[in-house]
Amino acid sequence: MKKYTVMSADSNPEYLFFVPLACAFWKDLGYNPYVILVDNDDINHNILDLVLETSKNVGAHVNHFKHISGYRTSTVAQISRLFAAADPLFKDDDYIITDDIDKFVISYPWFNQQNFSKDIHIFDIDETNYTRLKIGYIGMQARIWKEVMNVSDSSLGENVEKCLEEHLSKDSYKNGQRLSQFEKERDDAWNLDEYLLTKSVFNSQYYPDKCQMIERGGNHLGLRNGRIDRTFWKETMSMYLRAQLIDVHLHRDPYQDWMWKDIKLIMSTVFSPKEIETFQEYKDKFVELL
Repeated sequence: MKKYTVMSADSNPEYLFFVPLACAFWKDLGYNPYVILVDNDDINHNILDLVLETSKNVGAHVNHFKHISGYRTSTVAQISRLFAAADPLFKDDDYIITDDIDKFVISYPWFNQQNFSKDIHIFDIDETNYTRLKIGYIGMQARIWKEVMNVSDSSLGENVEKCLEEHLSKDSYKNGQRLSQFEKERDDAWNLDEYLLTKSVFNSQYYPDKCQMIERGGNHLGLRNGRIDRTFWKETMSMYLRAQLIDVHLHRDPYQDWMWKDIKLIMSTVFSPKEIETFQEYKDKFVELL
């Protein structure tokens, strides 16, 4: 069994920048990074080449995914993670855990505590009081992903397009009928992927008895324990940088000088000075190409 993390991004530089960095952190934890990259016409190909080269150097596999016309690229990217198991790269017993691209994972013990007598591993389930799943840190074998998400034997793209057609409209009508207000709100929602994931897992044969529920707890700021978070960046940097750090939820524009200085401090908890120097060169080239 190989362990993979599945992430995704589109051409938005605020997210595209993170691709090789997030992959490097997951690789350090013993996971093979797998990124679905949604290509569209407005992508900066010089930046794309830089991102791809750097990602390859840190051991990532990037799946180029042609954008599906009529939907937001961000939505296509988000939904695609749920159907990654359709890629023949994955063997049935390979382990896949999902995550967002704008996060760094730090703690090896936290992300390698799965009880493999259970079929689905749900990290940080208490954040939502067990009412719904977050896309970050849901893990199961590829064969179970296929079963739970009803992944067909067709390509990843065909699975994603079918899902979008079933749950979203390209305009204000769907199947000849005007959308209800609920459907419009869901159509515009940022978390459709989490809605679908929650519904599929909760309705599966595995929930709850065959799931490992991993609680994390929160702090006095209303954030997750062990997380440096952009909502209270300075406070959580002070709390967790040198102790009990699990992960990092990053700011937009990470290549701004003040932010990059903090990112390098975070990197120093994991990587060698030589590795950080390589990431510095990547950041400088990325900014130059913007």
